[in-house]
Amino acid sequence: MNTVQEIIHRFEVGEGRRYIPIAAGILLFVAVLAIYNLREASGFASVEAMDQSQLARNISQGEGFSTNFIRPLSMALLAEQSKDEIDDPMRLKTAHPDLANAPLYPYLLAVVMKVFPFRDEIPSIRSKNFRRYQPEILIGLVNQGFFIACAFLTFLLARRMFDDAVAWLSVIVLLGSDLLWRFSFSGLSTNMAMLITLTIVILLARLERGHPRQDYEEAEDDERRERSPAYYGLVAGLVGLLLGALMLTRYSLGWLVVPTLLFYLFFLPGRRLVCLGVTLVAGLVVVSPWLWRNQQLSGNFFGTAGYAAYHETSQFPRNELERHLQADFGSPSLRDGIRKLLRNSAEIAENQIPFIGGSWLSCLFLAGLLVPFTNKSLNRMRIFVVLAIVVLAIIQAVSRSYLSDYSPVINSQNLLVVLTPLVFIFGVGLFFLLLDQLNLNFAGAQFYMCLLVGGLACLTLLFRVLPPRESPVAYPPYSPPLIQRVGNWFESDELLMSDMPWAVAWYGDKKCLWLTRNLEPDFYTINDQHKPINGLYLTPITTDGKFVSEMIRSSSWAWGRLHMDITLRKNLPKGFPLLHVDDGFMPDQLILTDWPRWNSGGQ
Repeated sequence: MNTVQEIIHRFEVGEGRRYIPIAAGILLFVAVLAIYNLREASGFASVEAMDQSQLARNISQGEGFSTNFIRPLSMALLAEQSKDEIDDPMRLKTAHPDLANAPLYPYLLAVVMKVFPFRDEIPSIRSKNFRRYQPEILIGLVNQGFFIACAFLTFLLARRMFDDAVAWLSVIVLLGSDLLWRFSFSGLSTNMAMLITLTIVILLARLERGHPRQDYEEAEDDERRERSPAYYGLVAGLVGLLLGALMLTRYSLGWLVVPTLLFYLFFLPGRRLVCLGVTLVAGLVVVSPWLWRNQQLSGNFFGTAGYAAYHETSQFPRNELERHLQADFGSPSLRDGIRKLLRNSAEIAENQIPFIGGSWLSCLFLAGLLVPFTNKSLNRMRIFVVLAIVVLAIIQAVSRSYLSDYSPVINSQNLLVVLTPLVFIFGVGLFFLLLDQLNLNFAGAQFYMCLLVGGLACLTLLFRVLPPRESPVAYPPYSPPLIQRVGNWFESDELLMSDMPWAVAWYGDKKCLWLTRNLEPDFYTINDQHKPINGLYLTPITTDGKFVSEMIRSSSWAWGRLHMDITLRKNLPKGFPLLHVDDGFMPDQLILTDWPRWNSGGQ
């Protein structure tokens, strides 16, 4: 049995000495994680996070893939496909199927909600000093788990492609990215998508390294020997399954199949057809049932998400597309599409590509494109990353919508962020290549240079945790206690309408219809012919609108003018069914109901 002296000796000068820096690094990371979670963990601020979370809660409660955030466009698509269902063609009286979200992330959250004790109710005693919503903290911790798993895979991939030094520094700058920490508590599926993307790249690297070539002498013998077609088919099948899972995490990321297939065509001669065919078949097996479900319900394989190209065009500016109560838009204008692509591509090229992951290391990656590696495998993997950046940048430009305006940077339409670990690996690889050229001859030169670069890369995160401390509540417009209080006034079978139905669905747990594009005739059509609307809830999203361009001149801002009429002139439109106003929320918020529910004792 080892004595205490022997154990100490082993860690001082023996084989255990190399574990001391690792243990110190782990303890440092745990400390940073604890400090960040205590100080900077914030509530949800993006539409998609609240939307997918309330969807997951419905799944966990046995209500299926149904949503409380009801889009008028979704209603129109359902009615168009179910003309034989005369009683409820828009699915307002029963569970409303979700047509906007990919299913994998909400189903994962539903499993978590089944396992862990989620507390949806906000006690009235906490509402005055409210800071964080407990379910959002738990969802954030789940995403931090994905983030840590990404760091582990980043280390494995960087060590395989370069060496231990590159691997460690890549992990440090990844864990020091303030942007990725913010995504961890955003409630979005970004970290999950990043983990799947990293796994795909690791499999592609195995395929590339396993392919015999005369120009690849640095490979180990077992990697250079001829692999059987079954090996390529197996790995390519796994890639296809993961691409399908990635698409079911976020539809737009399914376009990563393009650089994957190009990678096969360019760099796997003799095996390209096997890999290409197996990957496509495996991917289709994963996604086909879900796409068929959407097609049967809405007439579109991607539901309302299939209309992404229409967003922010001259026909549908801002968020008007999903508030439209008609399903037939005709063909999108080619001129509008080109204009949208060029406008958004310019912004992406200027502000996002040079700072992928929110770090200047992306500039090192871009500069490294001018420096070829002697290892041809690294050049091939870097070409894959470049192809992925080009494809995702185009898709991001074409599919941009109001989501990027409501929550800039931290949103599901920031596709390039999933490539952050790959960009950092190659950026750090170039740094070490340049460091070797400096020929620094003082003791510990490489260590101090790495410490300098790592510290500079982590500066943004450091400043984030320093004072002043920001409020974790994203108000305006979101106030969870207030939204839940309003939701408690209504029964589960009643219908509200709001300019932030995603928040009412998440915090209030009630069915909420998005404001229709027009007050007349859309509002009255729904209320009179399909289901009565029992409450209208307007927030600073509407009440803080621009006076001239949005309230006076805009044909679709009737709700802003309604707020002005009630606030300034105490005047309601003739025949409007919601006649009771709660003055306690004015002027920044407006609540209209069919009867004075706030007098019923609901909290």
